[in-house]
Amino acid sequence: MCHNTLLDNLGLFLGTSTNEDGTPYFSLGRAPTRAEAVTILVRLMGKEDEALAGTWTTPFTDLPDWTLPYVGYAYTNGYTNGVSDDRFGASSSVSTAQFLTLLLRALGYEDGVDFTWTAPWVLTDQLGITAGQYNEQTTDFLRADAAAVSASALYAPVKGSDTTLLKALLDAGAITGSTVVIWDYSPMLFDEDFASFLFYPVSGSPACFTSFKLDQVTVNGLSCQTLQVTTPEEVAIYMASLGYDVGGFGYVEISYDEAAAKAAAASAPNHTIREDSPVVTLSGSVGWVGSVGFSCVGVDSSGWVGVSLSSGWVGVGVSFSSLSVKVTVPLLLLSEEFQSQ
Repeated sequence: MCHNTLLDNLGLFLGTSTNEDGTPYFSLGRAPTRAEAVTILVRLMGKEDEALAGTWTTPFTDLPDWTLPYVGYAYTNGYTNGVSDDRFGASSSVSTAQFLTLLLRALGYEDGVDFTWTAPWVLTDQLGITAGQYNEQTTDFLRADAAAVSASALYAPVKGSDTTLLKALLDAGAITGSTVVIWDYSPMLFDEDFASFLFYPVSGSPACFTSFKLDQVTVNGLSCQTLQVTTPEEVAIYMASLGYDVGGFGYVEISYDEAAAKAAAASAPNHTIREDSPVVTLSGSVGWVGSVGFSCVGVDSSGWVGVSLSSGWVGVGVSFSSLSVKVTVPLLLLSEEFQSQ
């Protein structure tokens, strides 16, 4: 998943320049600066408008003009300090510990109370923001890392509540509701060499897609036959014909050769795909009414929102690039769970 693309669509992590095709260039291979880290903090707190509207005074003499609202807001409200009495260190690289500390502050956690700023990864691991990949031996922390952990922080609980940071941002209007589709998918029917899925906006989603068309469906890299229903109106009619009183913006039935899929897995180099669990990959596009920009966010019943899901029996990866969506599902594991219910 392109964490940076999701965050860019939400207005939380912007590019440093523009590619020739007009898409943002994120400079993911370099370290983020302290000024960039504080800017991300302010955006994750939903305070960018307040920061830009305010007039701030700081003792720092090394702040580029674009950083003044962000550093000014964060410094005035006690979220950050300088590297000396008159220097913020705006262009200096931010460390892993510093960035994770800022993320935790955005969630309302306090260093010295909820965590130790020298080892914030202890709490970020507990909250699911990180997964043990950072510690005191970590030397490299890149903008790619900043995007990944910032995306994960969206799904972490704000201190003292069960509300995720993303939900808090939506409730506060910090993310434009009209450009966000919060969606999920459900397995519907399973049989030998057959699976079907319904894609739908979850309750409370600010918006919905007008169409959902899969351009390619493969199982362990092999093509398969599909039946697709691609608009909300057609989905409602088709699901009713199957006896379901449910709706959505897309539905797909997949017919595949399980034996051939297992054979493809067995012959894959270095077992890059699993022989015991054929994996279906669905790649397609969505229709959108309104503004050109949009963001897609996946949600499951346990409160997962965003870019990847692992619930023991099914793993899903969702990636966003322009107006596209990709979903990957291990079919056999999902089928076994479905049949046991």
